[in-house]
Amino acid sequence: MIPKTITRDHVLQAIANILAEGVPKKRKSTKFGLIHDGQSYPPKLVLSLAAKYAYGEELTTTEFSGGVESNVFLERLGFQIESNWEDWSWKECYFAVWGYDQLNLEPGQVKKALYREISQLIGRNAGSIYYKIRNVASFDPRPSGEKPMAEAKNAQILLGEVYQWYWDDRSKARDFYNQYRDEFLFVLDSTTNAKPNLSPTQTLTIIEEGGTNTSPASRRKRSQKLLNEGRRYFRGLHKDGRLQCQACGFSTPDGLDFEVIQLHHTNPIYESDVAGRRILLLDALKSLVPLCPTCHALAHTSRPPLSVQAIKKLRESLQTYSVNK
Repeated sequence: MIPKTITRDHVLQAIANILAEGVPKKRKSTKFGLIHDGQSYPPKLVLSLAAKYAYGEELTTTEFSGGVESNVFLERLGFQIESNWEDWSWKECYFAVWGYDQLNLEPGQVKKALYREISQLIGRNAGSIYYKIRNVASFDPRPSGEKPMAEAKNAQILLGEVYQWYWDDRSKARDFYNQYRDEFLFVLDSTTNAKPNLSPTQTLTIIEEGGTNTSPASRRKRSQKLLNEGRRYFRGLHKDGRLQCQACGFSTPDGLDFEVIQLHHTNPIYESDVAGRRILLLDALKSLVPLCPTCHALAHTSRPPLSVQAIKKLRESLQTYSVNK
């Protein structure tokens, strides 16, 4: 834990120390930098040294965490933190804005689960997702008390453009989620790096009202709960505790640090009306089917989605075609 006795002056003394003596090779930061007078400094090293000026003893690397803990502490002292990652692409910015939208719709949801979901999709770490969503908040013109999370300044210009586009018509922008998700999952060449056309566009106006318009948030929350309960249920059916595609039998290979198998809704959430949000969890679980990304994509080649049996037959026909060809 970072001692609260560390002040801005202590941090400035630490920066002067680093400027004079340099950064040890093992203490260089690969993810974030504290920006001061046009130069970047490792946030965790800065705080370690600042502790020495605060109470005479340098903090060890095991006594506190880098990333979110260090960055938030330094920001509260008025310092600027930048990510050392490459700038985000248009689609990556979309998911940051989409995540902010989800928090705006359902402030009570588990934020870490949302960060992990986006992280597994676009390949950036959860801490970077958290920070980028805070950047999104800096474009939200509402008072800070009305925002779903605290803002972080120095946001990427492209992120602001994506936010403006998204917030102009959030209902239409949300419809791009499945397309962008599939492009990441299947590593497709994107045809949507440029801003999609959502005509007619309107001047940015933010109006928050209650009533039945909260249904997207309710469906989102239900989906998250189904995801957790569904994975637990289907893992319990397999002797090795794995998720297995019910159409082809594929399971996530050993060595991968993320789950490949997805949970398919045979009764799609996007078709639910307002009353559908009150469905019992046990009943909702009956509509879930674990599928690999390929079989999941095949399922959604039609509406309503293909059944597991239909997917199996389609795969058989594709294999037969491939052999005969």
